[in-house]
Amino acid sequence: MLESPLDLDSSEFDHNAPELGVVLDKDHIPKGLPREAVVVRIYGEINLYSAQIMKEKFFHLLDRGFYYILVNMENVKYIDSSGLGVFMATHSRLVKAGRGGIAVFSPSSQVNKILELTKLKSLIRVGSTSEEAWKLLAP
Repeated sequence: MLESPLDLDSSEFDHNAPELGVVLDKDHIPKGLPREAVVVRIYGEINLYSAQIMKEKFFHLLDRGFYYILVNMENVKYIDSSGLGVFMATHSRLVKAGRGGIAVFSPSSQVNKILELTKLKSLIRVGSTSEEAWKLLAP
């Protein structure tokens, strides 16, 4: 049986560090979010080192049966190609599973600029709020 996002153990999942934080975001859960969906908040810088932590956290969620991942990126100062690669790898894994999706909401201006320059907005859905991001993913 899957746990609801509110029952997912923050102490097991959360990674709080000065360079990168990846934590459950219980403040931005949109109405109607199913049990197999989760909202995550990322803060700091996503670079070659920290991208691996983010990948481990995302894949941990997928392994636990969470097929919809909403990512709050309002406090991400920087993202490089390795960070973008994590989003692509997560997207690819969901496509292979034939269900689910990943969406970003409230991206910082830096993240938004990178997503536009790389044309990744066509694969990574981007919303201004968690509700908007969920509407982009909802089955």
